Amino acid sequence: MKQRISGLDLKLLAKELRESLESYRLTNIYNVADSSKQFLLKFGKPDSKLNVVVDSGSKIHITTFTRHTPEAPSGFVSKLRKHLKSKRLTALRQVPNDRILVFQFADGLYYLVLEFFSAGNVMLLDEDQRILSLQRIVSEHENKVGEKYEMFDRSLFDSEVAEDIATTEFSTALISSWLKTVEEEQTIASGITAASSEKKKRKKVSIHKLLLRKEPQLSSDLLSNNLKKAGIEPSTRCLEFLGKEQDISSLLTETQDEYLQLIEDKERCGYIVAQKNVNFDPEKHDKELEFIYENFHPFKPFIEGKDLDKYRVIEITGEYNRTVDTFFSTIESNKLALKIQGQEAQAQKRIKDARSENEKKIKALVDIQSSNEHKAELIINNAESVEQAKAAVQNLIDQQTDWSTIEKLIQSEQKKGNKIAEMIEVPLMLKKNKINVKLPLESTPEESTVYKDDEESSDSSDSSDSSDSSDSSDSDLDLHENNQKLKSRRKKKSTTPKTATVTIDLALSAYANASQYFNVKKTGAEKQKKVEKNLEKAMKNIEVKIDQQLKKKMKETHKTLKKIRNPYFFEKYNWFISSEGFLVLHGKSPLETDQIYSRYIEDKDVFMSNSFDTHVWIKNPDNTEIPPNTLMQAGVFCMSTSTAWSKKVSSSAWWCYASNVSKFDDHDGVLPNGVYRIKNEQEKNQLSPSQLVMGLAFLWKVKSEESIDDEDGDLTSVHEHDNTQNSVKKASIEEQVPSNNGKENISSLPEIDAENANDFSKLTPNGTEFASPANEEMDNASDDEEDNMKSVATTAISKMSRGVRGKKGKLKKMQRKYADQDEEERLMRLDALGTLKGIERQEEKIRAETLKQEERDYKKKQREKQMQKQVLQFSSNEKVHVNYHDFKCELKPSLASGDEVVDVIPVFAPWSALLKYKYKVKIQPGSAKKTKSMTEVLRYFMSRNMDNDSVDKEMDWPSEHKFIKAINESDLIPLLCVDKLNLSLPNSNKTNTKGASGKQKSAKKSKKRK
Repeated sequence: MKQRISGLDLKLLAKELRESLESYRLTNIYNVADSSKQFLLKFGKPDSKLNVVVDSGSKIHITTFTRHTPEAPSGFVSKLRKHLKSKRLTALRQVPNDRILVFQFADGLYYLVLEFFSAGNVMLLDEDQRILSLQRIVSEHENKVGEKYEMFDRSLFDSEVAEDIATTEFSTALISSWLKTVEEEQTIASGITAASSEKKKRKKVSIHKLLLRKEPQLSSDLLSNNLKKAGIEPSTRCLEFLGKEQDISSLLTETQDEYLQLIEDKERCGYIVAQKNVNFDPEKHDKELEFIYENFHPFKPFIEGKDLDKYRVIEITGEYNRTVDTFFSTIESNKLALKIQGQEAQAQKRIKDARSENEKKIKALVDIQSSNEHKAELIINNAESVEQAKAAVQNLIDQQTDWSTIEKLIQSEQKKGNKIAEMIEVPLMLKKNKINVKLPLESTPEESTVYKDDEESSDSSDSSDSSDSSDSSDSDLDLHENNQKLKSRRKKKSTTPKTATVTIDLALSAYANASQYFNVKKTGAEKQKKVEKNLEKAMKNIEVKIDQQLKKKMKETHKTLKKIRNPYFFEKYNWFISSEGFLVLHGKSPLETDQIYSRYIEDKDVFMSNSFDTHVWIKNPDNTEIPPNTLMQAGVFCMSTSTAWSKKVSSSAWWCYASNVSKFDDHDGVLPNGVYRIKNEQEKNQLSPSQLVMGLAFLWKVKSEESIDDEDGDLTSVHEHDNTQNSVKKASIEEQVPSNNGKENISSLPEIDAENANDFSKLTPNGTEFASPANEEMDNASDDEEDNMKSVATTAISKMSRGVRGKKGKLKKMQRKYADQDEEERLMRLDALGTLKGIERQEEKIRAETLKQEERDYKKKQREKQMQKQVLQFSSNEKVHVNYHDFKCELKPSLASGDEVVDVIPVFAPWSALLKYKYKVKIQPGSAKKTKSMTEVLRYFMSRNMDNDSVDKEMDWPSEHKFIKAINESDLIPLLCVDKLNLSLPNSNKTNTKGASGKQKSAKKSKKRK
């Protein structure tokens, strides 16, 4: 199974990531649960969010599936959050000819480096490319915190030109040189191994390995695939292709062309190779587990004809990132199911092994019983011989003969051929007062038939030898072999023992010994029954235990990955759909309320408010009359979202059409956020007081004919429309904003003033009358050069005398007196008098005043532009047109038998609007906390009765429980736009128990009084 992206995969993904992520802000960073190497980067823009999964050294892709994150981040993630959170991704580049991606944040303030190789790492760099933090310490690279990372420089982000891909002409001479080099290397290696005493197997270089070594950029998977297409096994020795250089040359040329086409193509599709699951059971498992994802490629993989039944190729259109995300996300979501499958197979094997072991035990007991019975029968059949053998030994014992002497006497008698002595086995067991006796076995019918068959076969073979003497030599050899086999079988039969050894107690008679064997057989039979009974119980316990372990594994809180649904535009606000199908919206903040008004509200829509300044909007896309039920439900919603809920005040709301609402005051100024002006107060309509009764329910999103898989066409167009309008709006605003910021403009002004102050001619009656020698030499130069060459001393004098009344004549005298004075002498004298310091202080004061004035002017212009922007925001051109009928077809309060569920959407709405909903609970003002209440709600829904056949609409269905199980309490809490609450669950005895306890207390008090 492929677990790491290749160099070709990374090149394609880097291009797509750059197009998708640049200019997005990094909203947050998380660890991914069950892995310390995986991270989730969440990027966002207004109305657009992207999630990127990064596995250190292995993979990176944008995901459309949820990832489960732990509650507390790791130290490395905390460091990343500290420096990168809310920073804009300004550039994303791949280091040329390397598997390294570099994310540049805030125009080079920070860098995030991702390395995708075996010893790869994730590193955070500062603006000087010094390492601030490492995901792990890799000894091979010796990267340490504080050191400079030198795998790239700033020139990587300066050039916008695409990377030039070098192409090679694969001539036959080049291929032959590669092969000759390998041949020479192997010749040298064989000579070294022959000289050395150690014998080692030399590794043979395959053709795939040689081509990958020489052209690594062509990707190992692509080379292997094209070799298989050409009918060449990739593991074939490369030296076998000496003389076939032209075939290898054409193959490499085709591979290079395909590689270049894959990189240059803007529209491509990916392919996933799936292997058939051996443990798949169609009765137990889902159909999705029939094939397991094995590999993925940007090119169509080649599968041999014999493997077509084992493998399946799945084509995925769109960006290559979608293929990678589908592959890894499906594997992760099916990980638990595949693990359970493996555990089931292992459990079945354990049960099978236990059964076979138990069968062996029972078989051993049965064999012992049959053996004892057989021995008892032998003793009865040979009772006289047994008695004679027993008497012979007993006589020797009665004569007080030594036991060793008895054994010697028996052995000598056996040599003489005494039949009674031959029956007795030596050594004797006289310590136990027992002897072993050999009794002859009776020939069973099976043995007799075997012997008869052997004789018949031998006779037939003899007759065949005589009759077929004219046959070929081959037939003679076959007959000879058959005769040899028959003889060997006879030898085996002859070598097999024809006697059985029986233990005889000298104190008992032959029949008493036989009865003893029968008693042992009976006890063995009883033991067998007990063992079988105990083993049967043990097997049941083992099976129950294994089933419990499997069920426990299945009930573990392993959350499967859920595909991220493209949310509807209204889900970021407080919303509900009335019983007549009208969409009701409420902003979570004054800014969101203005956003709803500016984007979606038309003149025929309804504006609703109350004395607590809570605003609710009712969309009327068909411009029809709003039904009273919808107005009443919107009134309940308006009052519940206000402070009336926490105060438990029953009040009434009022409504009017949106055409009677304005965002501008009487002087055409924009009102503050969440504040509106009613044009005509007489058009306001008062509602009756509203009861604060809300409910939490589940809407089901189903696939409709107009909807596309995983996308909402109209809602996507809404987002695109918003983005395009925002971009046009920003562009128009940026055209009005000067190219330089305020600080740059302010800093440029003092320089202009200083240049004007250096114009010494303005301080004299005639520009050339009191010119210094230096200025006389510059008369023939241009005006710009004259301005640049003005002396510091002359400027100082002009500054000192500027704006001083009554000193014009004195200045003339000074100029005549010091006309012959050079520049250096003039500076020395001014410095000695301390005049220059006063001039500098005066200049700094003037400069500071100028800066303040320019800053005030800049802020004033910015305020004016902001006001213009607000005015544009509430113009009719900013309205977004949404197809409200599509989501009405896709969202259902209860499912029908043919509906295909896409997702479940929780909704918080007035109780009267939830009458048709299947899953709902009533919520009223109270003192319970939200988290605990939502946990109780989910537990209640999962504990309800379920119809496994999905027929009864009144009961819950398995498909519904599957989606509800994936919901967390944290997903429901943001929907509750109220404070503390009180749940009213069906079949709940909370209120009843309280009432009963109260009655009991009152009864006790009345008894005491009596």
